[in-house]
Amino acid sequence: MNILSKIAMAYVRWSELEVDPAGLDRFTRLAEENVRETRSTEPGVLAFYWASERVHPNRIRVFEVYADENAYQEHLQSPHFQKFRAGSGPLVTSHQFFEAVPVMLGTKPQLPPTGAVVRIAELEIRPTQLDAYKAIVSEEIDASIRVEPGVFAIHAFALKNRPNHLRLYEIYADERAYLLHRESPHFKKYLEATQDMIIARRLIETAPPVLPLTLN
Repeated sequence: MNILSKIAMAYVRWSELEVDPAGLDRFTRLAEENVRETRSTEPGVLAFYWASERVHPNRIRVFEVYADENAYQEHLQSPHFQKFRAGSGPLVTSHQFFEAVPVMLGTKPQLPPTGAVVRIAELEIRPTQLDAYKAIVSEEIDASIRVEPGVFAIHAFALKNRPNHLRLYEIYADERAYLLHRESPHFKKYLEATQDMIIARRLIETAPPVLPLTLN
């Protein structure tokens, strides 16, 4: 099955949670263990990332891509996830789940380096221009992955119940790679073409990520 087929069938989940600051170190250890076990035992999990805000490290975003909904249900029943849920539940003070729809899941086949930089963008798009925006951002993501060695992943997806609310989860080799991306011709073309399509934009800097499971 090729990558485009996987994208069309993918079951995407997005979570936003807050952790009690006093329990953040324990949560991190549990989450890292869950990622490692998921990566080694679940072929139906195509991507599995989490990152915390740099300014508020107890505010965490989780991005998950499964081959289909059955793979997601299998993940929920896995021993490592059950262990993670039991251990982390008392540490989490708030948790929001969102089903999401993939727009463009762009990634290199190899994992990013340990010191990778993650950027998250929360966008609200004018409903009348949503299809045009999706086409433009998909083109920009494709170019970024193909021609920029420091761009490891840019995942664009929409919240299922609010389809004009998009999220971009971006992974760069380091800060320099991120800055070079901002100066690339395809990114500047994207900015110019979409400036009137975006109603609201929030950019989130994150703390260094744990080693992720990547789309393959």
